[in-house]
Amino acid sequence: MFKQIFITLICFSFLFLATACQAEKEVIMPDKPLEISLNMTAKDLYGANPEYKAFQEADAQPMGVTFQGYDFPRYKEPTVIIKYPNGELSIDGVMSVLAYDDNKQANYKLSKVNLGFLFNHKVSGISDEDAYQKMMSFFKELQDKGWTHAKTLSEPRLTPEESFIFATKEDGNTFSLNYTYPLTFEQWMQLDDLQTWQLRHGTDIFMNIRMNRQTDPSTGKRHYLISLEVFNEVELLQQIVPNDYDESLTKEYSKLYGELPEFRLFSETAATKMGLKIQQNQPDYTLPLVLKETGIDTSEFVSIDPYKITYEEFIKLQEAGEDMTPYYENKTKPNKPEITSQAKGRCLAGQPCPISGYWFTLAKADSRAYFKQGDIMPDYPHNNWGQVIWQFEGEKG
Repeated sequence: MFKQIFITLICFSFLFLATACQAEKEVIMPDKPLEISLNMTAKDLYGANPEYKAFQEADAQPMGVTFQGYDFPRYKEPTVIIKYPNGELSIDGVMSVLAYDDNKQANYKLSKVNLGFLFNHKVSGISDEDAYQKMMSFFKELQDKGWTHAKTLSEPRLTPEESFIFATKEDGNTFSLNYTYPLTFEQWMQLDDLQTWQLRHGTDIFMNIRMNRQTDPSTGKRHYLISLEVFNEVELLQQIVPNDYDESLTKEYSKLYGELPEFRLFSETAATKMGLKIQQNQPDYTLPLVLKETGIDTSEFVSIDPYKITYEEFIKLQEAGEDMTPYYENKTKPNKPEITSQAKGRCLAGQPCPISGYWFTLAKADSRAYFKQGDIMPDYPHNNWGQVIWQFEGEKG
């Protein structure tokens, strides 16, 4: 249920790459790794790595935001050690380090760090076979360090093997691909050239691995740009909740929580149409911050049973006023999630707007906008929700 953010980060990675490919000056790289800790301040980041001062970059953005980090020249990329609670990773050949810094908060702790690196450090590129072996080796290291698939509350509950089928089908979603599934090389080549894997370490540290597979049109050589994003639970909630929220992140999340069974039903309906079997006993995990501040235990998330009803049938019956309790899994009426959407309260992308007012979709950041009745609702292909569903917020701003 993450918002679409990887395009922006890939653009930043290419900005660093383009800068690094300019005329190279004589540079002597420090012989020690650059060290980063998630949740450190930008001042602490730079203070811990004085040897790398010449490579510091700060890109100021509107609204009091600065992207802090480092930019390194090609063929002299250093090793970066990124530390997180209960673990660390060592990444060789890092081209860029990018971290979001909120200037409006004193001593803001960097809650999200992005590393950009290439699997190859030569103009000659890398073969698909070698890139495949390197990624599988990296996945094995992550599994050994305790990283698991970060199944979101809106994605279908599938086995790792069937997650590959769902991720590569037209009506599926690439964000649902479980990184622990041992891909064959033939399956590796079936993945989109832009592929994302979602991981978590415990229940409070998350990681997105993004692969950008390219062919240089002038040489025909292959290159694999990898973006590694590590972030905490607060950052995860910021990616879920619309940016114009009025209350705390957890309070706003609790408002959205009741609608998540519908989003999962949407994806599981697509999966069952593919002939895939939903793993209804597959556990969810608890978001500690949400549990602490709202009492919502996401490990006990309640889903709508996809074998009893499809998404389309659920919406039709719900809008007709039927009691939907029997369609929820193993729950009686007092325990079912509170679904407050009403008729005209949602609209699929590509359909005419049913009522004038403000609408938003969880499929895109900053999506809130005013639409007049009859306007065609926008679509956002390649998002991590699947089909875009707009939700009505009210007639007034």
